[in-house]
Amino acid sequence: MTRNLFRSLTLIAMVACTASAGAAGYPDRPIRFIVPTGSGGPSDLCMRTVAQAMQARLGQTVIVENVTGATGNIGLVRVASAEPDGYTVSVPSAANTANFITRPKLSFDVEGKLKPVGKICVSGLSLVVSPKLGVNTVADLVRYGRDNPGKLTFGSIGSGSSQHLMAEMFAAATGLSLVHVPFRGEAPAAAEIASGRVSMMFMAGAKPFLDGGLVTGVATTNHETWPPIPDLPPIQGTLPELAGFSFNGWNGLMVPQGTPDSVVRKLSDALQYALKDEKTRRVIATMGNVPGAGTPEDLAGQLQSDRKMFQAIIDKRKLSFDE
Repeated sequence: MTRNLFRSLTLIAMVACTASAGAAGYPDRPIRFIVPTGSGGPSDLCMRTVAQAMQARLGQTVIVENVTGATGNIGLVRVASAEPDGYTVSVPSAANTANFITRPKLSFDVEGKLKPVGKICVSGLSLVVSPKLGVNTVADLVRYGRDNPGKLTFGSIGSGSSQHLMAEMFAAATGLSLVHVPFRGEAPAAAEIASGRVSMMFMAGAKPFLDGGLVTGVATTNHETWPPIPDLPPIQGTLPELAGFSFNGWNGLMVPQGTPDSVVRKLSDALQYALKDEKTRRVIATMGNVPGAGTPEDLAGQLQSDRKMFQAIIDKRKLSFDE
């Protein structure tokens, strides 16, 4: 028994030493960032710019891969199932964290299996409408919806995403009947809004589409005027029934639970380095965003805050997303 115990303790020590050595040498090969939304959108462009800047700090190539489907869950599962060694990193957003609680029958608990690294950028959602709708204010939009019940459609990046839940919150506050049209990213949604086939959307990366004239902005979900898009009024001040309507979206980095703290610190350090880079900050600004804090603690607090708010919306609207 003593001999077996000694062998077991020796094996545990060897495994621990190997893991420690691997963490100390991190990174010694390319790192893969899994973006759970489609390519070509604002979040994707922002992440690729951040990844380039992080490479300089990490001394290794960062490969960005788009893995879409199931409102981002396919990409998130891939990361959650990966080795916790820091070489497979998730790039979730507030849209994905909303889905964490709207799909309770998923086979994994994302907050339990993914570990925060830090926020990349922060943004209010912009309420945009189709130019073909002929409305320019929130009051105009609500009036149109009340005069034309059942005709307003809204886009999102998937059922249960934060964009979806913000539209549900808007419908609850205004009494409008809205029809949901999910997409696999904001770029395809913007094209449909521009064509008039979709009426409106709460969009995280609206600025390029606003600047290009594809969509018309009527408000932001920030609690005050948002510097990157100063022409959009805070939605909570547009109508009495929308008082208190406020939300900030974000994009961040997360790794599988079990990833060594030293690896998380290296990734967070590289992220903070990238967020100080002038080119990175310019790209983030063109998306209508501001740089995030880049720390695990900041992102962990955001996850807890979002969970409470999204659960309140789901309960109020009696929404169910089980599949």
